[in-house]
Amino acid sequence: MKKYLIIGNGAAGVNAAVAIRANDKTSSIKIISDEEFNFYGRPLISYYLSGQVKPENIYYRNEEFYKSKNIKVLLDTKAKKIDTVKKEVLTSLGERISYDKLLIATGSSPFIPLIKNLDFNRQKNVFTFLTYKDSIRLKEKITGNSKVVIAGAGLVGLKASEGLFGQVASITVVDLADRVMASVLDKSEADIIQEHIEQKFINFKLQMSICEVQGKSSVSEVTLSNGETFDCDILVVAVGVRPNVVLAKEAGINTLRGIVVDEYMQTSIKDVYAAGDCVESLDLFSSENNRVFALWPNASNQGEIAGFNMTGAKIKAPKIFAMNSISFFGLQLISAGVISDSRSSGVFVDSTKNKLHKLNIFNDNLIGFVLINDNQRAGIYTSLINDKTNLSALAYDITSKDIGFNVYSAEERTKKIFDCNGGY
Repeated sequence: MKKYLIIGNGAAGVNAAVAIRANDKTSSIKIISDEEFNFYGRPLISYYLSGQVKPENIYYRNEEFYKSKNIKVLLDTKAKKIDTVKKEVLTSLGERISYDKLLIATGSSPFIPLIKNLDFNRQKNVFTFLTYKDSIRLKEKITGNSKVVIAGAGLVGLKASEGLFGQVASITVVDLADRVMASVLDKSEADIIQEHIEQKFINFKLQMSICEVQGKSSVSEVTLSNGETFDCDILVVAVGVRPNVVLAKEAGINTLRGIVVDEYMQTSIKDVYAAGDCVESLDLFSSENNRVFALWPNASNQGEIAGFNMTGAKIKAPKIFAMNSISFFGLQLISAGVISDSRSSGVFVDSTKNKLHKLNIFNDNLIGFVLINDNQRAGIYTSLINDKTNLSALAYDITSKDIGFNVYSAEERTKKIFDCNGGY
């Protein structure tokens, strides 16, 4: 009987445990989690903050699930050290847990920029917004009079602003970029998102950064890079995340920006696997460089593949590409692949007020798209990107006609319908 050990109780870790149990009904599975909660929906924390999701509905897996799968979870416990020679993990409780197969699914942590006088340990009104606990603490602190400043106009910062809307006096979002969601969208798409959010009286200070804060036990004022100052009762720092690689690196496992894994999700050390936000994934659009993709579906898929392979399977992880599906105050955004590329042979845009349909084409392939309030064909576009389908082989031009499943030839339609991996 084997001993499987998983560090991390998020999407990658839990899906790995489920895959392991599907292939191995009797061996022991333990999960070490530095959070105090069972597996919950991280995308739901902004809806908990707004009051749209109740605490009991934020969990994806309850205690009964772990019990039914015979999975032991050590909550509120940190993995302090991995000994790959003795094949054991030292925890914050002083326990040494041995393993035959180990999965590192440590996720990522918020990046904290250098801001003069900023001290998370001392100032009680400064928050990150990545975990359920962050959302709980923030909800407990805000009042109807709170003047909130959010550092970061990316996905996390914008969802924090949505969660806070209607519960505080004012919200100001600050970002060094010239547009919201700069790592995902071009200016034209970003402007649609920003204008929609501004209708909720959320203010943006773009092409600026917070360079200094005032206040000892609490932040009372922020100073921007242009010299502007204004009052602040709540400061939310949401400028990005960094992969949690220290534990792996100290164990002698090969790391770059993320943990390096092969196509089977195995690290440079035998019997040690890694998955999720902490790893460097195979990039569909680059044969030379891997990337860190902090994406929930990616973590889920990689965890499942790693779990099966830990039991002896040999399943290759597919190359992936960036995908985002999100809404802001009812405005739906779906983006995938490469949005901007100087090599593109054609960028086709159809836009109206609060609606956009953008396709990015290179070398007879669809390599990216952005859909705003126009998401009906997202699945087919994603399939075209993933399969690297030659557009010239399709039944008609996807840029001149609203596509459906019949964009594929009859032979391809049949193949996709009966192929369990076809996505239809």
